Amino acid sequence: MNDLLLVLAGGATSLVTSAVVTWSQGRFARRAEVRSAVRDSTRQLTGLLIAERDAPESASSSTLAEAEILSVTLMDRRTRESVRDVIRLLRECELPELEELSGVRSARARQILCDHGLEVLGAHLRGDKLPAAPDGVRRLLAVETEALNIHAGAAPTTTAPSPAPAPAPAPEPAPAGDTGTSPASRKVRRRPQSARTSANKESDAGTDPLD
Repeated sequence: MNDLLLVLAGGATSLVTSAVVTWSQGRFARRAEVRSAVRDSTRQLTGLLIAERDAPESASSSTLAEAEILSVTLMDRRTRESVRDVIRLLRECELPELEELSGVRSARARQILCDHGLEVLGAHLRGDKLPAAPDGVRRLLAVETEALNIHAGAAPTTTAPSPAPAPAPAPEPAPAGDTGTSPASRKVRRRPQSARTSANKESDAGTDPLD
């Protein structure tokens, strides 16, 4: 009986160990595949940004569409959001409203955006801290919504300052002889009734009834 229990315990232990080892190997293999796919996507995305920066003509919609698809595979959230902002602004940098509000020409904006995207991808590959957006990219992001609203035919979001309230009129000065109190408010101070009664009693007591 004891031998049978030992055999069953050994078989269960071997089965559990085999399952854990198989699961761990599969997990590591999947992680390696995902890491390799992300690295390949990052390299392809880097090549697309370089080609977009060096291209003499305007931004190509097919290139930007492929770059946007590859940006989805980036695992780091901040890197993914930065690259998607760059791709979105590359589509919109030729809008005249965006050029006018930001003060950055489309050719210069495309070069700045591609350089910033390459710096972000390079830092992601090296595992370094992501670089801050340059001044040109920040200006484009700041006026992007307003430029799109104007391009769509909506009114600009800037509002005129409200007029200052008119000052309240000063109160009229009182006349020189007026003390500020009405006659009705003046009260005559009367002598208390008890004092008058005691005074009458004293006067009656001081007089002689025979006089």
